[in-house]
Amino acid sequence: MITINDTLRTTADTGILKTICPDTDSICFFDIETTGFSRNYNIVYLIGTVYFRDGISHYSQWLAESDSDEAYILTAFNDFLKDFHTLIHFNGDAFDIPFITERAAHLNVVLDLSHLESLDLYKTARKCKSILSLSDYKQKTIEHFLGIEREDMYSGGELIDIYKKFSSRPSDAEHNNYRKLLLLHNHDDIEGMLSLLPLISYYAVIMDSYTIDSTVIDKDTDSDGRAYLRLIAECSLPVSVPVDRHICLDDIHLIIKGCRMTLVVPACSDTMKYFFKDYRNYYYLPSEDEAIHKSIAQYVDSNNRVKCNASNCYAKKTGIFIPVSGTINIPVYKHNYDDSKTFALFDDVFSSDSEIRKLYIQHILNHILGK
Repeated sequence: MITINDTLRTTADTGILKTICPDTDSICFFDIETTGFSRNYNIVYLIGTVYFRDGISHYSQWLAESDSDEAYILTAFNDFLKDFHTLIHFNGDAFDIPFITERAAHLNVVLDLSHLESLDLYKTARKCKSILSLSDYKQKTIEHFLGIEREDMYSGGELIDIYKKFSSRPSDAEHNNYRKLLLLHNHDDIEGMLSLLPLISYYAVIMDSYTIDSTVIDKDTDSDGRAYLRLIAECSLPVSVPVDRHICLDDIHLIIKGCRMTLVVPACSDTMKYFFKDYRNYYYLPSEDEAIHKSIAQYVDSNNRVKCNASNCYAKKTGIFIPVSGTINIPVYKHNYDDSKTFALFDDVFSSDSEIRKLYIQHILNHILGK
């Protein structure tokens, strides 16, 4: 087994790591190289890690010089992980972790990952797909989106062939050359993982990790000179996004730029109706065009009241309204009983406590991002 320990010279911004775990020294990135996809017949021949000590990036690699070294590199990896809390990888939940776990069991090697939190950057990217809108979520596609261009010299299949040549014990010169190629590829993979960290800035939006700074109703005019209202909510993100995004659905705009998230929602000044669900307990007053509870209706002349049905059991409200979509735990208004479009009264949402404001912003983000 060959063991490599060295500092990592990287330009990746690792400051975002503190949003994952304040103790960055407890975070470890890892990637494996295998001779194929079968956990029964193929082996792990190389494990690479990146970790941090006092703000300095380091990497360690364990390379099997032959198939018989697989147990040694798995044992070395297990011993190494004892000082860590969080394991970061790309598609490791689906491939790397099950592969090394089953290979360790097959070889009767202790490999304990139970104390580790797992962060899969592939899953993180997939959860952000409504923001990123990429053609696929392969590592190279994400790197291209983030402005990272890295051309691998060898494909996975070619590396397997190189490892076979390396493990067959060729001449010293060839053996050394193959070793360098294998270690370099894995080194570039784990360093490349650091470059994917900005994905977490978009994940903050998905996880509602933002601060609402201001909410105002703004009046503007369109190209035809017609006035319209809109709600503008300005929010702060914990970290800056690397690529600006602008998403629009149902005239709702989400703009993510730097450390700012702006939500622009159409609003209207109108009179709308709140429909009571328990209409059997209400009476409709035609002269008032509103419903009142039966406990009050008993004091109204019977000639001036009729029992409510679902479509006329409402109270009217005039004010500024903002749209809602689906279920939300605040009063909902609409023009008529059968209307599919529903609204919330701006004052109900933004003149109350901060929890209601956050609830509405989350509701709109859920709609526009399909969460």
